[in-house]
Formats: sequence, C-alpha cells, structure tokens
Amino acid sequence: SPVPPSPKAAIKKLARSPPNLTCPNCGTYSKYGFTTICIKYHTFVCNACKSSHQAVSHRCKSLTMSSWDHGEVLALQTKGNDYARRVWLAYAPEVGV
Repeated sequence: SPVPPSPKAAIKKLARSPPNLTCPNCGTYSKYGFTTICIKYHTFVCNACKSSHQAVSHRCKSLTMSSWDHGEVLALQTKGNDYARRVWLAYAPEVGV
C-alpha cells in the first residue's frame, strides 16, 4: 500500500485544491493557495483576513512554519473553505456587495 503523505505535505496539497484557492472571508483568489489556516474555522485565508482573525483571538497557523498532525489534516479535509461558505457564511452578504 502507498505510504500516506506527511501531515505537512497533505496540508500543502489541500491548500492548492480549487475550493481553498479563494479566501472564504473576502473572496481574494490565489492561484498558488494561501499560507495561513484559521484553526477555529478550518479555513485557508489570505494575509489580510489572517490579521482580522488574529485581532479577535482566532488561532492561525502558517502552512510552512507550523507543525501539523493527522487530526488537523482530517479536519481540513472534512471542512475547509467550501464548508465555511456553506455553514458559517451561509447568511452573510456576498463578497463585494
């Protein structure tokens, strides 16, 4: 059987998946993905939104400078930016409106 990827490699792959290339908070698009994850909502966010999350004490982790475990990978696989848009942001105004 194939060797499972390290948590860090799995997180990097998730960061580049199409649903996670658009910040769920502001709609900014990054063709290479974002380097910050908001732990509270399991979302990949842009640097501006990272600062906003941190301002209200939401824990954010760096894609490259933090250590990751398989539980965090699983949470990001089952949640992520699409989940946040459907659940947490379902009744928020559309981005740019």
